[in-house]
Amino acid sequence: MSEDKKNSQFRLGNKPLEGPEDAEPILPVDPPEKWDYEADLVVVGSGGGGLAGALLARDKGFSSIILEKMDFTGGTSQYAGAFYAYNSRVQIKAEIEWDVNEVAMGNLFETGYTGDIHMFRNMIKKSGEVVDWMEDKGFEWEIEKGGYPAVTPKGGYDSIGLTRMKAVMDFLTEKGKEKGVKFMAKTKVEALVRDNGRIVGVKATVIPDGSTIFVKAKKAVIMAAGGMQHNRSLLKKYAPSVYKGVGSVSMSLPSNTGDCIRMGLGVGADMAGLDSCTCFEGGIDLLESGGPWFRYLYSGDVQLSRAPWLHLNKACKRFMMMDNNLAQYMLRPPAMGAQPGGRAYVIFDNKYEENIWKIQDDVIFGTSCKRPLTPDVAGNKIATRDEVFCGKEWREGVKEALDMGAIRVADTLEELAEKLGLDKVLFKEAIEKWNKYCDAGEDPEFGTPARFLIPIKHAPFYGLKAAGSMGPVGTGLRVNENMQVLDMDTKPIPGLYAAFFTAGGSIGQGRSPMGFGLLGGCSMSTTSGYTAAEHAISQK
Repeated sequence: MSEDKKNSQFRLGNKPLEGPEDAEPILPVDPPEKWDYEADLVVVGSGGGGLAGALLARDKGFSSIILEKMDFTGGTSQYAGAFYAYNSRVQIKAEIEWDVNEVAMGNLFETGYTGDIHMFRNMIKKSGEVVDWMEDKGFEWEIEKGGYPAVTPKGGYDSIGLTRMKAVMDFLTEKGKEKGVKFMAKTKVEALVRDNGRIVGVKATVIPDGSTIFVKAKKAVIMAAGGMQHNRSLLKKYAPSVYKGVGSVSMSLPSNTGDCIRMGLGVGADMAGLDSCTCFEGGIDLLESGGPWFRYLYSGDVQLSRAPWLHLNKACKRFMMMDNNLAQYMLRPPAMGAQPGGRAYVIFDNKYEENIWKIQDDVIFGTSCKRPLTPDVAGNKIATRDEVFCGKEWREGVKEALDMGAIRVADTLEELAEKLGLDKVLFKEAIEKWNKYCDAGEDPEFGTPARFLIPIKHAPFYGLKAAGSMGPVGTGLRVNENMQVLDMDTKPIPGLYAAFFTAGGSIGQGRSPMGFGLLGGCSMSTTSGYTAAEHAISQK
């Protein structure tokens, strides 16, 4: 198979797990007669949490092994734009400081008091410590310019948004190898190993040859393999609003199938953060047209759908003011999900290739994840992963979506309404009213800024169904502030830890969908893995 064909299949062929068995707990197995490998700390997954946890263990003189089912390290964490942190040295030097309890209480309020304040406080405190720890190892940071509490790699602003954390994950991988962390790629963990109530290791399959291995954990197992984004059966059971209210997964790799969550359930773990996730706008409903569930945020069709074009609901009514500032990242997904059928209809005309450049984000131009991808933009190679995740030019993704039928096109408004399943008369009336507002340069209904009043007059006309574009799911295994996995009686399960987003509760319960959560994605994962390892190696 050619590399181009392989890449195309990855982009277009992803199907989520959706059978009844895919939500069932995975039961533990007994210890083998002979272990194949052993280490003080056994880590499942090589995203930020796994890399940080394994490296910290080596720093403290303990052995560690990382098992990763993909053929590369970094996980989803490497596709993030900033590292949320509080009171790191680089921030304090810039005279930026926070009161930890005030921030924790603010986050608790944001969750409607459904979060865990003790975990919040610890994650906030540890986030700055993790930044300093990496700085001590030689990593250079700078202050995030977006106005929120975060840092980014020095020089990161020379590249587009969701490519900056690749440098962090590469650094942790390199330092891990230098320190003697054992990396086992293409190795899929199948079950936990339990002995007299304690988790003592894992059973895994070596993917190239299918052989079975057992890896002993003398101190603990840390499950840091991401969440359940690509397991629709788990979503339907534990996060039904998420299941209904998102159109696709855009910020979590297809490896996030919830296996470790099911293993935790198999040893009696409780669940936390039910029915919660983080989202951006632009989740094109591709499954409906036979397309994939994973559609990366930089794919051209997703970029197109995230623009503030006219949004209608199933009744052909507008439902919110359209803008392109950072707040709309968080406001638009729940607004779309609240509409009849949980979807919005995004409408634009044949001038979209020209107009998309007129309505960029209200942030520093050229750095945002909404910027349509072009071959010349810095970070293209990382964003596309050499075209495995998406094409290097944004119009490639648009063509793919048109070919799939996910974006409908028609010569008349009536024909477009029919293809979208909307009432032809109401649809045409809605477009005509919108065009009048555009001609007048004023939106009397919602106050949409004039530069986003883009008329729909030039055939052919285009439309698509969209909802939330899923990132980390906040639903997962219940943990305490030390990241120990808890059973139904709130007791730690001996020898078992979970990093986010195998762990749940980072954004509270019933928060679906919302914004970035406590520490975003990359920092939440990395900080929690560091915290888990620190506690695990301190235990006798």
